Amino acid sequence: MSLTARKTQILLAFGLLVAAVLAACTSASAPPKDINVSLKTMAMTLSSTVAKAGEVTFHIKNDATDLKHEFVVFKTDLAGDKLPVDDKGGVVEAQLTKTDEMEVEKGQGGDLKINLTPGHYVAVCNIEGHYKAGMRVEFTVVP
Repeated sequence: MSLTARKTQILLAFGLLVAAVLAACTSASAPPKDINVSLKTMAMTLSSTVAKAGEVTFHIKNDATDLKHEFVVFKTDLAGDKLPVDDKGGVVEAQLTKTDEMEVEKGQGGDLKINLTPGHYVAVCNIEGHYKAGMRVEFTVVP
């Protein structure tokens, strides 16, 4: 094999290696379509604050042993702590674009599948006093 042919083989192999590494990095950092949700006494967390547009499955678990919670998702440009509220501190759902919701009894869980378009979202627990106590989280859906 000539030196030129050998160099060509090495460059081709190197190019394939680089392509494989880039593909692995791209797929590893792709936004998820499945998000774990933990509801606790006056706290809410998501396993990711970025999701891929389309059908997203929220795997919701109410880890609280003392309270029932809700998981209500709104598409909005408002910050999570700036949603319209009534005189009791609950979110006025009629003034927002609600995508879906699920009630979860204490110690229970379930899956909520929602078809989401790109944009900014806020998930809240809208049981009286819970939103005001901080049970909310913002997330972004990307194309």
